[in-house]
Parts: sequence; C-alpha cells; structure tokens
Amino acid sequence: MSDRRTRRPASAACLLLSLACAPACAANVAPRGGALDAEFAELLPRPSPGAPAGRPDASAWRDGRRRLADLRREVEGAGPRTLRVRLALREPRTGQVLEARGAIAIAPPPVAADGRARGAGSAAVEPGGALRMILLGPGGTTALDLWTRGDRFRFAVPALDLLKRGDASTPRASLRGLPVDFLRWWMLHPAAGKLLWYERAASADSFVLRDGDAVIELRVDDRGAIGARRTTWSASSGARRRQLDEEVVIAERMGCGNVRYAQASTGLLVTVICEAEERDRAPDPRAFVDPDALRPGDGS
Repeated sequence: MSDRRTRRPASAACLLLSLACAPACAANVAPRGGALDAEFAELLPRPSPGAPAGRPDASAWRDGRRRLADLRREVEGAGPRTLRVRLALREPRTGQVLEARGAIAIAPPPVAADGRARGAGSAAVEPGGALRMILLGPGGTTALDLWTRGDRFRFAVPALDLLKRGDASTPRASLRGLPVDFLRWWMLHPAAGKLLWYERAASADSFVLRDGDAVIELRVDDRGAIGARRTTWSASSGARRRQLDEEVVIAERMGCGNVRYAQASTGLLVTVICEAEERDRAPDPRAFVDPDALRPGDGS
C-alpha cells in the first residue's frame, strides 16, 4: 500500500512547495552522473567534448556551421505557437510523482545564421522572443506561472505567494535551482550560441556552444532525437569562476515531442508530454504582456 501511495500524484501544495524550495536546496551542485546523464552520453558514444584541444578542420567546421544553421531555421520556421502539455515531476526528497497540466505560448525570436536574434523588422514580439507557461494543479488552481520577454522574466507560484522577477542584470547565482534561463534557451532558441566545437560521429551531430555564462553540449542524431547539457558558470569578476548548475534535457524531436529534464543542483527529474500543438493561430498577444502590467479586465 505504501508504494501505491508514493506513486499517487501528490497535491498541488506539494508541487508548489517543491518548486519554491528549489533555490534553497541548490546550495551545492551535484556531480555529473544525474538521472539523464548516461542516456545523454548514448546519443553520441564518445567522451564529452569538455574543453576541446583544437578546432575541427575547415571542411568539418563548414559542415557544422551549415548543420547548426539548418537547426536554427527549423526553430524559426515553427513560428508563434501554443503547446498543450502534461507534466510529471519526481520530487527528489520523497520520490513522489507530482502532476500538472497547462499551456505554453511561444513567440520565438527569428535568428540569423550565426544564431543571433535579428533586429528591427522581425515578426517576433521583440528580438529576444517571448514565452508564457501556465501550469494548473488538481482543481484547476495555478501551480506555476512563468513569463519571459526579451531578457526580463517573472516566476510565480501563487499559492505560496512566491514571486521572483529579474532581467539581464540579475546575478545568475540567485537563479540557482530555477530553470528560467534553461527554459528560455530550450523553448525559444535551442540552437543559439557561439559555435565552439563540432563533430560528426556515430550517425549524430555534436556541437559545443557558448551562450553567455553557459556552455551547451548539443547532440542531434539522424532520427531527430535531441539532447542538450547546459552548464552554467558564475560571471567572471576577478574571482575564480565556479559552476552554478548543470541541466540535461532529452527530447524525442524538435517541437511538440516528449521531453525529459534533469537538474543537478536539486535532483529534479521532469517529464513533459506534449499533447497538442497549435500553429494555425498565433497565441493571444496579451499572453506576452508583463502580468503585473495587466489590470483585471484590461484587454490591451
């Protein structure tokens, strides 16, 4: 009986508590070897690129840049859309499975071949793109509300009166345990960043990218399966840089596909099942307006 109770979806309060406690539980980054690390390695069976000794030859480098540009065009071509999702989160302290459902509204930033957002004249909300994710727990109560537009974000857990806001100036260390940067990178521009390394091996493409203070190992196999490991480092300010977190995501394909996510600092393991994708109609523009700027009944 106890095992059945453990497997039963927990209450919305437990889900909210787990999310709210994540930053406090992230004092020390767990070593590599998390829930998805071995599976990530199997996407391309070779040692992690880490700090490559040298660049690929000119031909391989051109192939890598071309393949990366193709991935970026694929993301851009998806356009504004809404995903209907179901989420299951394994709470690391108790092992309970917590469930929620909701929607993700996406307005991706069009990107150029080098992965940088295009400037004025783009059809995007703004060069940085925008994202709104609302998850509902049992009874239809809001479990989580994430809004991000450009470099600004708002992370809210209403039932616990938890609200965190930030922008590009927010210290990354203060976001430890909150997957805001990761979700923004994965949902809006998963192939963005400066290309540092490329290799074609075992029917898969492997890239190493730098995105601000993060280094990403991105692997795509010929079946379309995608894996990414994002390691975030503290900004250099004279002091020695230190690792803040390591996150791994594995998706069956780009776009509306099943996704699993693991976070080293908290031990969280999340499975997201995409139930539907709507591309014919763009999300309501109000979804991308700062929620704190909207008044009740405000239609603008």
